[in-house]
Amino acid sequence: KCKPRQYQFINVVECRCGVATKLEPMQQSSNYSAGNSNDQDQIRMIQNSNEEQLYTTIEDAHRSQHQYDEWNPDVIAYLRAVIPMSPFVSYLCYKMQLMALPYLGLQMLSIPLALKLRDQSGWIRWPSAFIIVALLGGIKTSSIELYFENVNVAIKGMFYAFTALWECSNAVYIFGGRDLMDRFGINNYQRALFAALCPAQIKFTAQGFSRDRWVRRLLHIGGYLSTFVVLRLVLRYVAETIEMYAVLEAEAIVICVSCLVHVWNVPPLLYQMFMIGYRVQVIYPYGSIYYFWSKWSRPASSLIRHMFYYPLGGRGRAFLSIPLMFLLNASSHYGVSEALVGDKSELGWNIVFGALGLVAAIEVYCDSIFERIDTGDGTRLTNKWWARIRFVLATASLRFAAYTLLHKCLNSSLHSLLGLQ
Repeated sequence: KCKPRQYQFINVVECRCGVATKLEPMQQSSNYSAGNSNDQDQIRMIQNSNEEQLYTTIEDAHRSQHQYDEWNPDVIAYLRAVIPMSPFVSYLCYKMQLMALPYLGLQMLSIPLALKLRDQSGWIRWPSAFIIVALLGGIKTSSIELYFENVNVAIKGMFYAFTALWECSNAVYIFGGRDLMDRFGINNYQRALFAALCPAQIKFTAQGFSRDRWVRRLLHIGGYLSTFVVLRLVLRYVAETIEMYAVLEAEAIVICVSCLVHVWNVPPLLYQMFMIGYRVQVIYPYGSIYYFWSKWSRPASSLIRHMFYYPLGGRGRAFLSIPLMFLLNASSHYGVSEALVGDKSELGWNIVFGALGLVAAIEVYCDSIFERIDTGDGTRLTNKWWARIRFVLATASLRFAAYTLLHKCLNSSLHSLLGLQ
């Protein structure tokens, strides 16, 4: 799995993580300039080095590159992780009552279970993960129907979305197995339990998270939320006029939701604030406005891909994987509208995900025809006219889906989204 990389006088054989594991002297080039002292020193160093100095084992290379693997959370780190989650967990326990115990227990069990099953086949991991997801969703939906009867719909929606992101962030590791867990640096139970405490996915890194990066993220999230507040003040005077035209309302919904979803970035932001200086990076659920409408949310899209898309064949069997993925995704949202507004809205969800699935299938099929691989650097090249058509399809389908979701699935409107009624 290693590939040689040729420099002027040295072959460097590298492993997948980019660590040099073997150095091989090359023959001196015929056009070598004797006046270049750096090149002469380089060749002399290679020729005078013995074999033990010249060759480095893969184990030593990995040890030097991944020293952060030795870091594990201590008691102080666990306490700092619990503090930002305390308000939400307290509210969860208050509202869910006894149902909170099995719910929190399953959340804490998810990633340690993923670590236990990471080397098992998909036939073992997939049913185990599906049971965890079904139990978490069932407990949450039942508690909302029982104990949130007189709670405002907006509060219920925020609670449902936050818990869903937490569930997706934890359960996806069971589906993903070793490859996914290694990517995020989760290699022992201490880290697994530590990651389960975060309301989003976290990645163990080689360096501590800096305060400057956290401040930039704070400004990013604050900017989007401030934009929503301004939009709400402006649109309240023209909301009735906008609702007369479906195209304008759909555009307003897309812009407002793209800003509003950053509310669910606030708990991970608080978590990251307490982790400043630690070798932990929080993967925020939502990015820019373009990311949200192209990939929805990071935890949810990752879970759906590992749960349905990859097992069904992925891009290689797009004719099967994409329609079934969107159909199953639609059915999984019936409980959302039932818990929030008391109606499953099967037709509305099927229309929403059916439209998105149709456009996704067209994109994948046409990409296989109109895209080509650049033999030079391996990048994908797309015809400009097809790129424009794809942009139009994505833009139109997403606005149609947003309009249908708000009106047909949640029995709401732009007025309700802005909190004007």
